[in-house]
Amino acid sequence: MQPIRRRHRGFALLCLSAALLAAATLLPGAAVAEGVTPSEARRLRDEVKDMFYHAFDGYMKYAFPLDELRPLSCQGEDSLGGYALTLIDSLDTLALLGDKEKFGAAVEWVGKNVHFDINKTVSVFETNIRILGGLLSAHLIASDYATGMRIQSYDDQLLHLAADLAQRLLPAFDTPTGIPFGSVNLLYGVDENESKITSTAGGGTLTLEFGILSRLTNNTVFERVTKKSVRGIWSRRSKLNLVGAHINVFTGEWTQKDAGIGTSIDSFYEYLLKEAYKAAMHYLHHDPWYVEVNMNSGATVWPLFNSLQAFWPGLQVLAGDVDPAIRTHAAFFSVWKKYGFTPEGFNLATSTVQNGQRSYPLRPELIESTYWLFKATRDYRYLDVGRDILASLQYGARCPCGYCHISDVETHKQDDHMESFFLAETVKYLWLLFDLAAGPDNIVENGPYKYIFSTEGHLLPVTPEIALEDEHCSYFGAFCNGGADHGYGASASSTKHRNGNYTQLDDIQTPSSHYSMSNVLFTPGYIKGVCPGLTHAQKFGISYSDEEDNFIEQTSESLDHHGESAIESSVQDQSSSIILISHPVASQQDEAFESESGSQDHANIVVTSDSDSDSTSRDNTVGSPGMNSEELMDDI
Repeated sequence: MQPIRRRHRGFALLCLSAALLAAATLLPGAAVAEGVTPSEARRLRDEVKDMFYHAFDGYMKYAFPLDELRPLSCQGEDSLGGYALTLIDSLDTLALLGDKEKFGAAVEWVGKNVHFDINKTVSVFETNIRILGGLLSAHLIASDYATGMRIQSYDDQLLHLAADLAQRLLPAFDTPTGIPFGSVNLLYGVDENESKITSTAGGGTLTLEFGILSRLTNNTVFERVTKKSVRGIWSRRSKLNLVGAHINVFTGEWTQKDAGIGTSIDSFYEYLLKEAYKAAMHYLHHDPWYVEVNMNSGATVWPLFNSLQAFWPGLQVLAGDVDPAIRTHAAFFSVWKKYGFTPEGFNLATSTVQNGQRSYPLRPELIESTYWLFKATRDYRYLDVGRDILASLQYGARCPCGYCHISDVETHKQDDHMESFFLAETVKYLWLLFDLAAGPDNIVENGPYKYIFSTEGHLLPVTPEIALEDEHCSYFGAFCNGGADHGYGASASSTKHRNGNYTQLDDIQTPSSHYSMSNVLFTPGYIKGVCPGLTHAQKFGISYSDEEDNFIEQTSESLDHHGESAIESSVQDQSSSIILISHPVASQQDEAFESESGSQDHANIVVTSDSDSDSTSRDNTVGSPGMNSEELMDDI
């Protein structure tokens, strides 16, 4: 224990000196770049737009329809599944930039030519955040006149693709814990030799996309399996309320017990922050840095800043904890200033780049946090940060056909690769930063909706149609009308395809017997009533875990004998087994119930919907008619 104490004392001194150094970079009068004026912000915004098109056009010319661009050699490569990954990941960025022509042409090509009945083994996590999220975001934008990007000929093709893709990912969730395998074959399901070890982020960053898909299609199975996965991880947290980095999906045993906010865990916090934040700040935070600790003892095991941690200040801003976010962002940016980029790993004990972690693969996290801090504080020093980051990318990463990975942040040697997230996130957040300063002109700041940003930076509009229809229709300005089953999903999507890819999880899905969005009328009035046929729990937006199904049935039956007060009492007693779903506007009944139950520590799983679709699942087959890649390139 003595060496550990010496280590902590030395580390505390290191943190203090680093904090002072980092904070100095943002103090008034410190040696920072001259302030960015609104006119310069407009110029920088246009420069970022040019950056996007240099990379996007390079991809379309030299790599499309392969997944990603090799920007040094001006070639393409398939890196995920061979279905135009970069194009799908870039769709909502095209919409954000207001490029209706290219957005429309890209949506049309994807809808006609992309299919997922292919013999490819893919990452469940990456496919979810990049492809499923990209399809859902583009669908919500292309199908809505209010976004200004409505495509006249669009007929929910991307939604059909998203439903088909998610169905092909479902076999990964067929595990004893409910936590999915890390990979799945899109045609044949999970290979018998597939590793049983997955990351916490991989199992805990699926709820938003799958949940939205359930709301759009009325197929509850997608939301149910991802909720079960999150519960499977969170229920295995340590007594310190910390989770490790890797877990066995069959036994539920942690195979790597290092807890942190970076690699292998990072995005888990984005989807379950309320529950995990207090413990993270208590055990992982060494102001202004964050370290990795043993999840059971809290002892520091790794004093390392890795670049994936840089999302954290932005998340803190969204949580309302701005002061520590400012200090941590300053510390992280001091590393960027030192090297021109952030390395994958920076050793806090030696203040040097960690061996084997010298690269910068065009990650967006620091830029993301810079955007959110400027949005919250309107402190123009964050524009100086953005300008410095833009300069680094332009002078260090720009290459003939796009932007290159930096293989070594000290030598700035370029690597012939450009990940799709550069266009989906890095450029997007940088453009939003300067556009906000210039006088915003985009659907995020000026559009009719607020937007949720997924972990991949995909734009998911919080529309008036978020009624959480499977739970209830009782909220401000809505009432139910009619009782026909117009759902897209249970009967359509589960029977359209049956092959080795599909899992028995279909058997647990709930048929769409509730009211589709076409039966919800939106009026300027107050609460117009509660949808008939729903349980008490559903009226109040409560979703029970699968293990409590019997309890739900029993308490529902007791309504006739004891009234709703008895059920309220029962629900209160079972508060550890329920999840409160976020609502855009809570009704008086909702607020009263939450107050009575005293539930302040339920899992914060946010799911949304925005569709009245009643279509059937599209049968995607090889050779389906549509534009070829040359025709798309002519249009885009």
